[in-house]
Amino acid sequence: MNPTALLVLHTALALVGVGAFAWRRTLHLMRYFQQEEYDSKRFWAWLQDNKAFDRRGTAVALTTALVLVAAQAWWFVVFGVAIAGMVGLLVMAQGEVDPRVTGKKKLVMTQRASRIHRLALALFAGFSAPFLVMLLVAGGAMGPAFAWGWVVVLVQIAPFFLMLSERMLAPGEKRIQDGFQAEARKILADVAPTVIGITGSYGKTSTKMILGELLSADAPTFWTAKSINTPLGVTREIREKMKAHHTWAVMEMGAYNIGSVKRLCDFTPPKAAIVTAVGIMHLERFGSPENVYTAKSELAQAVPADGVLVCNGDDPGARRMSVEYPKTTTLLYGFDGADLACKMTDVETVPEGSRFTLHWQGKAYPGTTPLHGRPMLSNLMAAFTMAAAQGVHPDVLLAVIRTLKPVENRLQVQQNGAVTWLHDAYNSNPAGFTAALDVLAAMPGQRRILVTPGMVELGDQQEARNREVAAKAATVCDLVLLVGETNRIALATGLKDGGAKDEAVRWYARRDEAFAALQKEQAPGDVVLVENDLPDLYEGTVIL
Repeated sequence: MNPTALLVLHTALALVGVGAFAWRRTLHLMRYFQQEEYDSKRFWAWLQDNKAFDRRGTAVALTTALVLVAAQAWWFVVFGVAIAGMVGLLVMAQGEVDPRVTGKKKLVMTQRASRIHRLALALFAGFSAPFLVMLLVAGGAMGPAFAWGWVVVLVQIAPFFLMLSERMLAPGEKRIQDGFQAEARKILADVAPTVIGITGSYGKTSTKMILGELLSADAPTFWTAKSINTPLGVTREIREKMKAHHTWAVMEMGAYNIGSVKRLCDFTPPKAAIVTAVGIMHLERFGSPENVYTAKSELAQAVPADGVLVCNGDDPGARRMSVEYPKTTTLLYGFDGADLACKMTDVETVPEGSRFTLHWQGKAYPGTTPLHGRPMLSNLMAAFTMAAAQGVHPDVLLAVIRTLKPVENRLQVQQNGAVTWLHDAYNSNPAGFTAALDVLAAMPGQRRILVTPGMVELGDQQEARNREVAAKAATVCDLVLLVGETNRIALATGLKDGGAKDEAVRWYARRDEAFAALQKEQAPGDVVLVENDLPDLYEGTVIL
């Protein structure tokens, strides 16, 4: 066969194979890119940490190239090898994980994700063409082998096409988002609700949902769903859900860097604010506790002087904020302190929830709630304080509190036959983990079991804090199932320090493996705490 014709054939076969492979591989990688919020710097760090370079596609293409070098003289053998290489890539493509239907956090093909993926594929094709054309022009017996060698390069650089695509689309995405935000601003201005902002290192979502329920007893209230706390998410919620009758608007404000909360405050100017805590969550992002404080304080600074500021009196950072940025009405809540406007005492944990006494404006109010754990009760106090400060009667608030539904995966208690489950899997922090262990210890049962991957994004304190909570877990739990590699050594060391026996500690690479093993040996009377559930980014090494 003519060498040029053979090279054309190889080029076509290679393009078919690598094209199918690229489509599935970039889709697979989009899951992790999306979980890193399309942040190329963090995505690149994840790729390096996980050594997420291609192995399977490379093996097929490299093997094809090497065999072609050895068999270049016999065109019929060369043709067969090319077919085998293409089929190999197609098989690899078919075997790629489809993140839209698998994984703990599935890929959501939003319009933005679809645009990034389509452009990445276009870049992939555009990057392939010049080199393959050059091969055709050069010709020669070694051409087919070089073509398949180029496939090795293409499959290795697939992640970069996603990052480049995001960068190229960024200006257009900003114009689209600015347009949507302008529409949301107009809706907000027309409805003119009293905006209450909530920020904190943890407790934001729970406090928002509780406050939304409490204020709804007084007047129609808008609040964002789940843990939506970014300008893009808030924009979508306002455009789709805010109505003319809404009197209150409760906005969760997440801080991903200094300036994040300020941007949200400029977008949805708050008349009042709650600061739940200033801790070390996401310390990895911010670099220092002082940077965390600076970021969170942007909400307190945005509240007008005649507004309402409610801060957690048990948290030093939140208390500091109340002093540095006081308002006409500045209120503290908590479990300890003589200067608290709202205080909770006589807390008792029961299977159905919690009993307590709430102190407000010189009066004591006995109360009950289906919520468990000190952090959730702290969030409840935050919401009560704000709602009461807005004029809702305490008796009305306590009536709503008695009927609150536990927030999903935030110390949510569920009964499954004779086994009690404590789901605290949304995220984890030192205070929340410790409180969850206290609830586990207080629940009646035969065995107390912990399933956890530990805590993440704690910067240089991550190892020490995981060891601390593990040491406490050793004093509470009869069995501990550790998940993943991220905190395995720190947790195992802490458990040993706390006196846990070797046979009481097990390790599993993935959450599903831990649950499968637990299901086989569950017994009536078991109480199982699921503490944290890391996204796919952290759980296990990704083999590509």
